[in-house]
Amino acid sequence: MAVLTVQNVSKYWGADMLFEGVSFLLNEGEKIALVGRNGAGKTTLLKILMGRLEHESGSISVSGGARVGYLSQDPEFTAGNTLLQEAETVFAYLRRWETQLRAMEAKMAEAQTDEALQELMDEYARITAQFEAAGGYGAPARVKSVLFGLGFNEADMTKPVEFLSGGQKVRLGLAKLLLDEPELMLLDEPTNHLDLKAVEWLEGYFRSLKSAAILVSHDRYFLDRVITRTLEMEGGKGEMYHGNYSYYLEEKKRRTESALSQWERQSKEASRLEAFYLKWRNTPSRKDQAQDRKKKLDRLRGQMSDRPQDRHKSIKLNFDIDFQSGEDVLVTRELAVGYDKPLVDDINLFLTRGERVALVGPNGAGKTTFLKVVQGMLRPLGGEMRWGVGIQKGYFSQDLDDLDPNRTAMQEMLEIPGFTKFDAYSLLGRFLFSGEDADKVIGLCSGGERNRLILAKLMVAGANVLILDEPTNHLDLESKVVLEEALNDYPGTVLFVSHDRFFVDQVATTIWEFADGTVTEFEGNWTKYREEKERLAQLALAKALTEEPAVKEEAPRGSTAASVAAEVEKIRKNQEQEQARQNKKEQRKAEAAARRMEIEIEQGEARKAELEEKLADPEIYRSATGRALVAEYEALKAELERLYEEWERLLGIE
Repeated sequence: MAVLTVQNVSKYWGADMLFEGVSFLLNEGEKIALVGRNGAGKTTLLKILMGRLEHESGSISVSGGARVGYLSQDPEFTAGNTLLQEAETVFAYLRRWETQLRAMEAKMAEAQTDEALQELMDEYARITAQFEAAGGYGAPARVKSVLFGLGFNEADMTKPVEFLSGGQKVRLGLAKLLLDEPELMLLDEPTNHLDLKAVEWLEGYFRSLKSAAILVSHDRYFLDRVITRTLEMEGGKGEMYHGNYSYYLEEKKRRTESALSQWERQSKEASRLEAFYLKWRNTPSRKDQAQDRKKKLDRLRGQMSDRPQDRHKSIKLNFDIDFQSGEDVLVTRELAVGYDKPLVDDINLFLTRGERVALVGPNGAGKTTFLKVVQGMLRPLGGEMRWGVGIQKGYFSQDLDDLDPNRTAMQEMLEIPGFTKFDAYSLLGRFLFSGEDADKVIGLCSGGERNRLILAKLMVAGANVLILDEPTNHLDLESKVVLEEALNDYPGTVLFVSHDRFFVDQVATTIWEFADGTVTEFEGNWTKYREEKERLAQLALAKALTEEPAVKEEAPRGSTAASVAAEVEKIRKNQEQEQARQNKKEQRKAEAAARRMEIEIEQGEARKAELEEKLADPEIYRSATGRALVAEYEALKAELERLYEEWERLLGIE
């Protein structure tokens, strides 16, 4: 059943069209991604669906009784509440029921008659059933589970909400939304301000939610793991792709190539028809044929659209160096970094030329602090560090504070030594600042625009070591790909922090993990790092099994390496059996889903036939009812097409 129906929605800013004709259905529990370049209208569409912005035309229908929740990047909380108290406000109704139960217990002790006692007991049983069905007893544990999953710790529970950072407030807003579980969630960048561990936790939690959701995210791993459909906003249109983000990329490429091929065939045919017409239009014996070709040409041109764009305008980024550094780039010995006390100490690392090192770990582990120390912005608390010979550094701050907010983009570029206005215009154009954008005051620029300006300055700095703190923040997905390619082609050394696992996977050659006050080095990218972490965890388990008990006389007989090997083999077989059971379970689930879908299709076809019968009456179009029926009919056709595709996918039909 559809929880949301969007039909031909259009939005204009003044006379300029942002998008038009956006139509789709969202079913119960379904999760779709909203993707597109910055400025394509993704956040605007979310605000329209939330009712915070008006739209010029079209209709939006939320199924009766469905609650809609929106993740704001600037949430509001009740002053004076602690973080835990604010999260618990989601379950205020449970507290009211609990208060009622305690009051009724006191009344039952004072009941004067059997009838009064029985009446109280009946009401007590009713409210208790409601309380239990709503998960009242498990609510406190669930609140803490979600807060801890999103990266908060026990000490954070008592923090007043007024003293939370901007990122912490967004995470608390996300926690409340997850706990509330409205029937429809609208999420704009839910993974912002989350470290890698929290993002992975959110993936698992999100997949188990019964809520339907529309989400905007630049985290490609996250999208691939939680969504089933992708709605692309591009060129003022909304186009649906029935798969996750990776499927969308492949299918978009296929559709673009197919559309381009069709356009080229039509263009070639149009040229042939036009040449025939022009050659024979004044020849009496061929005049009729020429006129026939002219009619075909006019019809064909009426059907043809503009040439499909196989490439979009994107930033042009390539980092170069003025000169090569020495082989040894950075050495640290027993280095300690932090503020009043060390966040990380005993850091012994060696960075060589050409390495691309990703710093990963939870928020607050010391990654950004370490970068500030090696950049010279903070003094170390202990130990030593040494840069190699011929080092020229370039730094990117996640706070985007390396720009003067009072300057224009042009003025900022002219601060680059030796730059002329021509150089500045050329560089700004490569980073999508054209025309009047060049004179835009930086204080009025978006996060994405400021990010691009800093990257532009870095690109021409000639640095042979790049120190990047969250360089992908505020970049759209296409710009991330451009940055990945530029860093992979860069002949220098890169030291970077990123919570974007896909980006780390594509760029890193080495991982430095910051956790529990220490730094551990891993060779390879994100995938290899995760594989090595899993291998180490398995070794730790095997070691725990093989260790002899502390008190030998109490050790069980047969506690030998052979018995441990047998135990490990037993565990492996149990895991294989469990996997087989899970596979069968998934197969049964798919079959059951296909059967349910068949019922939906039958019901949809029946309703479609009913609508076709009604729409066959010309009089129906004279009323508002007729227009509503047409809208329902068009939406139903699109939904049936989606259901057929999904049914075929579930059954493995190619």
